[in-house]
Amino acid sequence: MTMSPADSRILIVDDAPVNIQALTAILRDRGYRISVATNGRQALEALAKVRPDLILLDVVMPDMDGFETCTRIKASPDWRDIPIIFLTAKTETDDIVRGFELGAVDYVGKPFHAHELLARVATHLAMDRLRRENERLIRDESESARHRSVAQMVAGVAHEINTPLGIIRTAADLITQAIASPAIAALTQTPDGKPVVEDLAEAARLIERNALRAHTLVQDFKKVSVNQITDIKETVNLAEVVAETTHLFRVTARQSRMDVSIVNDLPGQRGEWLGYPGSLSQVLLNLLANAQRYAYAEDTGGRVEITLATDQHGGYRITVRDFGNGIPPENLARIFDPFFTTGRGKGGSGLGMAIVYNIVTVHLAGAITVESTVGAGTTVTVSLPRVVPGSI
Repeated sequence: MTMSPADSRILIVDDAPVNIQALTAILRDRGYRISVATNGRQALEALAKVRPDLILLDVVMPDMDGFETCTRIKASPDWRDIPIIFLTAKTETDDIVRGFELGAVDYVGKPFHAHELLARVATHLAMDRLRRENERLIRDESESARHRSVAQMVAGVAHEINTPLGIIRTAADLITQAIASPAIAALTQTPDGKPVVEDLAEAARLIERNALRAHTLVQDFKKVSVNQITDIKETVNLAEVVAETTHLFRVTARQSRMDVSIVNDLPGQRGEWLGYPGSLSQVLLNLLANAQRYAYAEDTGGRVEITLATDQHGGYRITVRDFGNGIPPENLARIFDPFFTTGRGKGGSGLGMAIVYNIVTVHLAGAITVESTVGAGTTVTVSLPRVVPGSI
């Protein structure tokens, strides 16, 4: 999926002619096609005529600033997926965080450097192409083929991202160590030096925190690929696997106040199963984590009921039911789509249910369905054969 800069159009939104000239020269020299707007309203008019692949948006503009312009763009179904990079002389943490919360993918500080600008533009254009390619796969391929293709693509991207993430985390650690040195510490004793050192320390913490979040997201990416799962196929007591997994969740999520109960309707309450218990545990933990994150208000907890039974085909049926918020119908249809989530602010990556679907249908040769009523809760049903065929 290689594309040249000439395949991408960039909309520059800035009220300063000198900035527009500089940006245009840098980007056209690299081969990008350019559109220009000098304020937020012009930007919205330009979007209505020609859809760009990326927007460089100034924050401080008269009448309609960059934050309001970004909000209006993200409110439109036709424009919300266009990546936005803020151009700003404001480097306060609150302003940067606000930009990300409004939907921007990145920011470039003024005065900007050509190499940094081009690197960030190329990165986010590539990531957006990856997103669009994923959506094409979702539309055009069958369920199993789609998830296998996404798994291979995401595993490769995750591998490539890990290296720069490691460098970023190392750099943040070096900054933190430098701040702790006697020479820098001495600056904190001066009126001018103290706020500078404090700002550097806060910046290092911000880098480390977000790099760690990105690293966690990359690890989730890898889990989408069934080839990444290392598990042993063995004959186990299904009820014991579910009980052990539920106990593990209770231990790791005590603060969530979740009340998880098990209803065992299996004959003899055992259920001999030949499969991959580690993968089944991952499925159950993801489903319980989803209930914890989305079904109930933060820190209030709620009830989750896991039921074990046989199905009409001689296999097993595991249902995980909560009694919380439920899922709106328009979101229910997309619940297994990779990268779809309504909870990024809660730490969601949009990969949890894609991982669950992939493991259940491909790795465990089963099926999964979700039923939900807004305000009444959600029920996830996992059907498994008594003997999982084949091997990893």
